[in-house]
Amino acid sequence: MKPDPSKKKLVISLEDFPTLGEFFAAYLHQDFIDEYGSAAGAAKQYLKDATLEECTSLRSDWKRFRTKLSGRPISEVQAAVRKLGAAWLPNSNSALAEVDAALKN
Repeated sequence: MKPDPSKKKLVISLEDFPTLGEFFAAYLHQDFIDEYGSAAGAAKQYLKDATLEECTSLRSDWKRFRTKLSGRPISEVQAAVRKLGAAWLPNSNSALAEVDAALKN
C-alpha cells in the first residue's frame, strides 16, 4: 500500500525555496492587493522587474513548492506560504492555479 502524502509531516524551509521566499516577502506582503490586485498580479509584476535568472529561479522554486504540496489540505498550503514570508493566504487550489498561470507566461 502506497503511503498517503497528506499523512507525512510537511517540512518547508527558506533554504529549500530561497527565490520563492524573496518573492513572497517582497511582493506578497500585507499591501499586495492594493499594489498588484492579486497574487497572480504580483507574480506578473515580479517577472517584469526581475532578471531572467531570477525569473527562472522563481519558476523552479514555485514548481517544486507546488509539487511538494500536491494533495495537501489548503490549511497546510497556507501555513507553508506563511512560513516562507507571504502575507497572502491562498483560499483554494484555483488561487494557486492563477499563480501557476502567471508564472508560465
